[in-house]
Amino acid sequence: MRWSIPVGKLFGIPIRVHLTFLILLAFIWYVETSVSGPTAGLRSLVFWTLIFLCVLLHELGHSLVAKSYGLTIASIVLLPIGGVSQITEIPRDPIKEVGMTIAGPIVNFVIAGVLLFLGKLAAPSLQFSEISLQSGSIVVDLFWANVMLGLFNIIPAYPMDGGRILRGFIAMRKEYAEATRLAADVGKMFAIGFIIIGLFYNWWLILIGIFIFSGANSEVEAALLSSTLEKIQVSDLMITDFKTISPDEPLTAIVDKSLHTFQNDFPVLDDGKFVGILLRSSVIESLHNHMHEKRVGEIARKNFPVISPDQTAAEALSTMRAANVTVAPVEQDGALHGIITIEKLLEASDVFNEKTK
Repeated sequence: MRWSIPVGKLFGIPIRVHLTFLILLAFIWYVETSVSGPTAGLRSLVFWTLIFLCVLLHELGHSLVAKSYGLTIASIVLLPIGGVSQITEIPRDPIKEVGMTIAGPIVNFVIAGVLLFLGKLAAPSLQFSEISLQSGSIVVDLFWANVMLGLFNIIPAYPMDGGRILRGFIAMRKEYAEATRLAADVGKMFAIGFIIIGLFYNWWLILIGIFIFSGANSEVEAALLSSTLEKIQVSDLMITDFKTISPDEPLTAIVDKSLHTFQNDFPVLDDGKFVGILLRSSVIESLHNHMHEKRVGEIARKNFPVISPDQTAAEALSTMRAANVTVAPVEQDGALHGIITIEKLLEASDVFNEKTK
């Protein structure tokens, strides 16, 4: 994710912090220090840092269950609005989706239970009975923060956790795309409710409502795209009429070739074996940096996911997005059969939807 910086790994999962999150912490510290003094500013900074640590544990709950299902977690990113687990794909098994999703709120409830137990054990006089985030005790405030986080996340407002759980239950009876649409409709109703309430009570609810509404729309579009591409094979979309180049060819020769074809990216073959793809962006960058003398093998990208012609277009799209590539080789039994592009996949979805209207 852009504007995020790596801070380490947990259980092999990269953890990233968005720069706006750090700006939020600095803003909280500045406001509290200005209004109530440096001690209050420091306490507030520590408290909100601990809350986001709990958010991180919440996301780890999702991610570790996802890993147990064999899914790949690209990273966990901490944002001002919470955390995001960047999972390559959501399991289409409704039971697995429910299990993966509910793990997050359960983590918050477990943290709350541990804080309650340790707090009473260490200081029996601590009062947990009144809901507060400003009780004067960080333990009590963190307890209620985790209770609220757990309860808030199970509200069935898709794409929040509760909405995904709802989608999972609906998907046990309906197709995935239809289940997503129904869950998103419920989420939009909650979003409108948050925005209306926020107009009178808290502007933060307005931001949450906008996030839920836009997220629900995006998820429906993604589910429709995936559902459409599941009906199409890569072999039907791959480009087979293309020019290949050798890793020993000079860059200037490739520029000449590109002027006589509509092809943007060139598969690189060494003695008939696929070794990489020379991307148009790499050619432009090399020319911009006055590296005309470079050979293809020096600037071609060599790490690509291998797509099979027997895969569905949905699987190809998921694989390519996870690898952050816009073009990939289509191979079978070690032989290059074609190339597939993100652009071609998206075009196929549009054409298919137009034909089925």
